[in-house]
Amino acid sequence: MSPTLALGAYQRAVERAHESLSTAPQPLVPPAAAPAGEGLRAALQGLRREVRESWLRSLGSLDAQRLPGDADPATLSDADLTEARCEQRIAAALPIVRRMLVAPAAEAGLLVAIGNERGHLLWVEGDRTALNRAEAMGFVAGADWSEASMGTSAPGVVLATGAAMQVSGAEHLSRRVHPWNCSAVPLTDPVTGRLVGVIDLTGGEDAVSPLALPLLQSTADTVHAAWRDLPAPSRGTPRISVPTTAPSPSPSASPAPPAAVEPHRHQGAEGLLRVTGHLPPMLDGVELTGRHAEILTLLAWHGTGLTGAELETALYPEEGAVVGRKRAAKAAAGRRPKPTDGAARAISLRAEVHRLRRTLQDAEAPVELLSRPYRLAGDVHADVLCARDALRHGDLDRALHAAAGPVLPRSESPGIAAIRAELGEGLREAVAEDADAEQLWAYLARPEARDDVELWSAALRLLPSDSPRRAVAVSTLERLEREIG
Repeated sequence: MSPTLALGAYQRAVERAHESLSTAPQPLVPPAAAPAGEGLRAALQGLRREVRESWLRSLGSLDAQRLPGDADPATLSDADLTEARCEQRIAAALPIVRRMLVAPAAEAGLLVAIGNERGHLLWVEGDRTALNRAEAMGFVAGADWSEASMGTSAPGVVLATGAAMQVSGAEHLSRRVHPWNCSAVPLTDPVTGRLVGVIDLTGGEDAVSPLALPLLQSTADTVHAAWRDLPAPSRGTPRISVPTTAPSPSPSASPAPPAAVEPHRHQGAEGLLRVTGHLPPMLDGVELTGRHAEILTLLAWHGTGLTGAELETALYPEEGAVVGRKRAAKAAAGRRPKPTDGAARAISLRAEVHRLRRTLQDAEAPVELLSRPYRLAGDVHADVLCARDALRHGDLDRALHAAAGPVLPRSESPGIAAIRAELGEGLREAVAEDADAEQLWAYLARPEARDDVELWSAALRLLPSDSPRRAVAVSTLERLEREIG
């Protein structure tokens, strides 16, 4: 739990705020709409700013005399829940969230929820005991957990502001939620920056630990990277095929989508090579080894081909640097380092090329690796080439969509490092010079922009004065100022 949430003085301030609500004139009115509201605002001053603002928004959504969260939330019908789960991006997020979050959350007695932009929880999974307890407060698949429905909660605040949030115990406006803690982060369209949904972690104190938000953000970043490979949403056509014979899932059961999302292949481009971003490199839906991804990237970038010597130089780091690192590692392990020379590297390259050719054949990829010089033949549609072409034509939207992040970020190959730098610098320069507010915000969601003072300052200038994103920009600049000193 964060230090602020754990302070006894702060908890007492939260309780006083609840007491002020219980003694406020009935029916309650939006605080800014009546003279009595000013006294209520004063009573809430002890709350954290984000919590106080959420309480005020929630109170402004009052239904007669009912506080948000006093009754069970509105819940989607089975048919509407099934339809909502079939939204392409949300459905594609589910396997990633399950892989990265659900298992460790269940072991810690926590719950993980995925919600859409309207506040509906589409999946709620995790610890079985916690699931049963959460049903008592309406935290189930299909339930509306927006601020207007359930008052202040981490997913509700995220949907209202677009910023990550943690809410602890009595900070929830609804007393029925006080035994719970939650952390949540937004899911945003990687191109437009539009809010698409939310990932939430709910449970005991572990749900608001200092590790909760970084874990959630890492998962969200992985989801955003995966979304870049999805086709643009098309109007008037179903995005996922749902078998008509499948029974409608129960809202509380949180099953998987009725049909699996097939790996996306660009229209007319079966040989899709994806090497940008932090997901494993892929060719035509087949995961590649790091070395094979490096070879394909180098040959795709240098379209006319590379000689054996050129490819070897581009592929392998300088011998002195490699040997120095290996000697240090093996000396620490008490082993004698093996000699490394140019002949051995040439043999290694030929072996890698042979294995790569076999991989391409086994996968029936529409790409062939030719020799003298080494080059690719066939339909190769690499994200790195799409991004380069888009930048050359001044199409920033397409460049941001094509390049999910740095080129093979874990690669130490000199040629890959050069490509990574050229594309990364070109994309940043285009954003700095030509981006509108939405494009800039999409770029700032990338890990490589986390500490970019110039671009975060530009965002503050471009964002509308009433945009909730300004709070994120301000807090980021304040963090950078503290870190830089």
